[in-house]
Amino acid sequence: SVDDCFCEGSNAPVYSEVQSSRINNALPLPSVLKGAFKIVEGPASSATGHPDEIAKLFLGLYGQLSVSVVPDQSDAASEEKLKIGVVLSGGQAPGGHNVISGLFDYLQERAKGSTFYGFSGSPKALDEDETELLDKLEMAAVAA
Repeated sequence: SVDDCFCEGSNAPVYSEVQSSRINNALPLPSVLKGAFKIVEGPASSATGHPDEIAKLFLGLYGQLSVSVVPDQSDAASEEKLKIGVVLSGGQAPGGHNVISGLFDYLQERAKGSTFYGFSGSPKALDEDETELLDKLEMAAVAA
């Protein structure tokens, strides 16, 4: 729980050496996210091998349009609220925490009012709608 990272009788958090290192190390922001950007639809998702089998595994996703984040030359900052979901493919991945934390921080600072979701367990959670809203309280619990 969030309370686990606080010393009893204190409001000051107690972090491990690794947690402190993460907190004190600013991660680089991709250049496309430093300025105005837009989300552009691309081709339908596909597979290089065994497309019929993969389509059966991802019934609600396979064949949907892909999207890309590209610079917006209009210089008008988007006020659009985003809905972003993140899923790891069945387990923890090196750098996965940094990606999730970075996305969360970005939404908090530059896309206020956006919604950030995590999908529990594996990519199968996408089809089974096993989502969890990742808010400040949830992210603090993950960091603890």
